[in-house]
Amino acid sequence: MSMWRWLIPLVLMLASCHAAPPSPGLLRVGLAQLPLTLDPRFATDAASVRVQELIHRGLLRLDDTFQAEGDLAESWQHPEPLIWQFRLREGLHFSDGSKLTAADVAATYNAVLNPDLASPLRAAFDAVQRVEANGDRTVRFYLKRPDASLLPRLNLGILPVALAGKPQQPRNTLGCGLFALAAWNQSGLTLERVGSYPADSFTSIHFSAVKDPVTRVLKMARGELDFVENDLPPYLLGYLRKQPSLTMQTRPSTTFSYLGINLHDRQLKDLRVRQALALSLDRHQLKKALFADLPVLAETMLVPAHWAAVNLPETSFDPVKAAMLLDQAGFPLHADGIRFSITYRTSTDPARLQLATAIAAMWRRVGIDVHIESLEWGGFYARIKQGDFQVFSLAWVGNSDPDIYRWVLHSSMWPPKGSNRGRYANPQVDAWLDQASASTDADERKKLYGRVEWQMYADMVYIPLWYEPVIAVSGARLGGFTPAADGSLLGLASAFRTE
Repeated sequence: MSMWRWLIPLVLMLASCHAAPPSPGLLRVGLAQLPLTLDPRFATDAASVRVQELIHRGLLRLDDTFQAEGDLAESWQHPEPLIWQFRLREGLHFSDGSKLTAADVAATYNAVLNPDLASPLRAAFDAVQRVEANGDRTVRFYLKRPDASLLPRLNLGILPVALAGKPQQPRNTLGCGLFALAAWNQSGLTLERVGSYPADSFTSIHFSAVKDPVTRVLKMARGELDFVENDLPPYLLGYLRKQPSLTMQTRPSTTFSYLGINLHDRQLKDLRVRQALALSLDRHQLKKALFADLPVLAETMLVPAHWAAVNLPETSFDPVKAAMLLDQAGFPLHADGIRFSITYRTSTDPARLQLATAIAAMWRRVGIDVHIESLEWGGFYARIKQGDFQVFSLAWVGNSDPDIYRWVLHSSMWPPKGSNRGRYANPQVDAWLDQASASTDADERKKLYGRVEWQMYADMVYIPLWYEPVIAVSGARLGGFTPAADGSLLGLASAFRTE
């Protein structure tokens, strides 16, 4: 970290030269990477999910306690075990002024269900047989089997019929949210506010990609950006806190950071090897040294306060036991001090590279040589989705529905259908997940998900790291933003201009 001792003063010096003021109604947001798509049927990466939320709305949304509440739908009924019926609000329109009807809702969901479209969200709606419109305001979901987690997933952005029937449209979208896509070019993408709004609101938001965090911070200090959230290394946080023109807010998040493992790899398929990898990581040291001690250690995907979470023992730091397990697994130390080598894939984000380097050093102490391969985000994410890895680091963003365990653990969710990227397969876990998905009894679901969490922990399907903090930095022009636990940017819609 020694280079930051001279780099941060340089940032301070350069920050004294302020940029020309922007147009009053423009909010400038810096992202580590731009969205891959604004098509809600295909948005899975964090940037895509967060930006498209400003453009699109779903039938339902989740409140602060992770319970479903109405968004486009004003009410809903469950008249039969395999039927859900929703009544849309009156006067709904897309941003171009065209009317939003039940036909648009049905077309959007039926598109996701269409295997030819190959939506990565299709598996999440595997229990849905079809969706039908009954008049302009009534939508019916017909299920193949009961699905207790259907409601929390009905926040999928709705497209008009004409777009819903087409292949993916990454940069051509039309929604019914508070903003509409105005432009997407080399400088970034711009959203324009739709409909009526308070006089002190921002009328447009420009998102630009600023990959380097030091540059992002410099642009904030110079007044070239008004807002950044997350992807900020801890060595810059002290500087940010001292800037009178900047406001930094932090809070615990629902984002689960972890190491993914290829469970079919020659070395990693042995449980003892996976346990050794986990035991040789000093997570307390990692989060203190690399992330200002802000993360909260995690053992599973759901935060402890979640209704379906269980209290699991903390994975300890025990390199002696790790070495013993590696010996037992048939990987002794060779003369060069190496047992075997693995490849660790990560993105080119500096903080992620630092984490990978620190983890590699800890694994090297128990005799595991690590080759770090860093790729630009698009290429990295494509490799992970294809299952082309031994070990990788990623984070699951905004975990609120316990059926996330089905998505990442069920044997039917191997890619490309789902996100069981390590190819985990356990018939007992499959059975518990199937029962939990079908049950309408909250106590029974909690018990079943608890069993799943314990088995996931015992099998070391993933190496858990921590729940990442939300770190939001606002410039002098932006007021009224409150960070959300899931990192959502919807709060920008209700923020106001202070100038």
